[in-house]
Amino acid sequence: MLVVVGSLLRAPLPMSVRWGVVGAVVVVVGLTEVGVLKIRLPENRRLVPEGVFRLGRHLGPLQFGIEMGTGARTYLPSGLPYVAAAVALFIASFPQALLIGVGFGVGRAVMTTAHLRYPGDWDLQWARYSTRLAVLLSGTFLVSLLGVVLAS
Repeated sequence: MLVVVGSLLRAPLPMSVRWGVVGAVVVVVGLTEVGVLKIRLPENRRLVPEGVFRLGRHLGPLQFGIEMGTGARTYLPSGLPYVAAAVALFIASFPQALLIGVGFGVGRAVMTTAHLRYPGDWDLQWARYSTRLAVLLSGTFLVSLLGVVLAS
């Protein structure tokens, strides 16, 4: 979806302007991630209702996952999806946008699985190391995203 909308947005813009917009988003989100800037990025601050499971054993969890994964109904604990969205809007080709979406989904799944499988108090450890983890995860995310964009 973002790559389709982006095709209209990027058509009149030279590549340097498009990269400039993405760079500005990277800087703002990066400074927010490490706590230098204190701005609240837009998000839909509603939890996914339990009623989605009325669709049955397979479709209910699928809808739940889609709503969680896209941020359509839930909190975003990081601003990094905004960087991915900016790249998809202004730079990515259709295959690159698909890879960005898959990477986003895998990242959400890894965090959830790690939280569930962690033998100790995940939240305590997360709070203790949140700044270091934010830098590490943000850096990994940005390098991966840049790799996807530059690979084509």
